[in-house]
Amino acid sequence: MATRKLLAILLFVGSSMLACVGSSDGDTSGADDADGGTDDSAIAVPGDTHDDAGLDSHVADAAHADAVSVSDAADASHPDASSSDTGTSIDVGKDTAPVGDAGPSSSRLVARPHGTTTAPNGFYEYLPPGYSATGATSPLMVFWHGLDEDGDGTTQLDRVLKNGPPRYIKANTWPASRPFVVLSPQNDSGCPSSATVKGFLTWAIANYHVDPARIYLTGLSCGAIGSWNYLANEIATTPIAAAVLISGNGTSAWDRNGCSLGRVAIWAFHGDSDGTVATTGTTYPMTKLLACPAPPRRDAQMTIYPGVGHDAWSRTFDLSAGHDVYAWLLDNHL
Repeated sequence: MATRKLLAILLFVGSSMLACVGSSDGDTSGADDADGGTDDSAIAVPGDTHDDAGLDSHVADAAHADAVSVSDAADASHPDASSSDTGTSIDVGKDTAPVGDAGPSSSRLVARPHGTTTAPNGFYEYLPPGYSATGATSPLMVFWHGLDEDGDGTTQLDRVLKNGPPRYIKANTWPASRPFVVLSPQNDSGCPSSATVKGFLTWAIANYHVDPARIYLTGLSCGAIGSWNYLANEIATTPIAAAVLISGNGTSAWDRNGCSLGRVAIWAFHGDSDGTVATTGTTYPMTKLLACPAPPRRDAQMTIYPGVGHDAWSRTFDLSAGHDVYAWLLDNHL
């Protein structure tokens, strides 16, 4: 009898383990393009902006090959990654236990699907080593992706890992010495509107223990267009200290605000052979901004890569072009 009971227990445990294995995240879709970039082939500019002049309908040739490859699927073994299974919404960040110093950057990258927090978007969260809800605050970086990474914020959230900071965090090439809380929200359709950018930013500041003097915004292509749109509408009251905007269009931001745009430090990048978003989307506003008196204008930088197409972001975010945008951000604070 004892032998039969022991055998039954072993069979039950074995079947439970198989069921757990079968339910793990096996999604391998959305592999990176060979060139490491994204092809924003049909950029739709939000209705709250008129800065779509110069957008070409054809796809630019991504001129920079990025050697870093990443897995698109979030690590389902992370203790926070399964929060969506509870069916409840949680607040994160301010009640987070201290993040340990050990382990690669990917071990601190957590998927936060839409509906598992009170955030208006699904997003990826990276907390730097030592982050906690008490004590010293951390700088905040909010990153907005390109058009091809749009998705529903849940089953398609892993698209956000394709480019920008979350790509390098996932690939374990993000140094632990970078002190940013990095939040990478997913937009659902087209370029994010200024209201979308503002809504997520407001939520993030309220829910993470971050330094109000060191709030940063960055984006590529459609994400940069949405970020420019946000600055166009919110420059007078924005908490943003500095922004890195790549392959975007700031025409509207300048036209609406003129030299007042200089309330935020801006470093804008573009390729001079971009066939998706015209290079003038960067050269027009930045040339005018650079001519504004400083002070009161804060730091302004413009980098145009010769012979580079739409993907001006890979060489910028991985620092291979020699521009340390992360150190520059930290040098600019309110």
